[in-house]
Amino acid sequence: MIRVGKVVAVDDKNAKVRVQIEDADAVITYWLPVVHQKTQEDKHYWLPDIGELVVCAFYEDDWDTGFVLGAVYNDKDKPPAETREKFVIEFKDGTRIEYDRAKHELRLTVKGDIIIEATGNMTLKASRIDLNP
Repeated sequence: MIRVGKVVAVDDKNAKVRVQIEDADAVITYWLPVVHQKTQEDKHYWLPDIGELVVCAFYEDDWDTGFVLGAVYNDKDKPPAETREKFVIEFKDGTRIEYDRAKHELRLTVKGDIIIEATGNMTLKASRIDLNP
């Protein structure tokens, strides 16, 4: 069973959320694990926000055993790009990571400091460097 609902609580430590399913008498689920891309040797961690619209998969009619598959855009929350040529991560403070594969351009807009740590060498190669564009 697949349902869409809004996140009403987040358990950051255990990567789980509770979801209110409006089309099922506004039932609130038990703690559902959020599906991530990697969880073992390499890890991917990003939880939906409270109020975010998410897609859930459940076993039969049991609101307590299921998973959050991901979030979906809607009339209120629009995509941060208008073309599939762009990969975008946009944070609520305005920081943005954007790669445009048509232009072969990576753009970072950071609202704050940038810290790069390396245990080895760091190499920067470019045909031109503009320090004050």
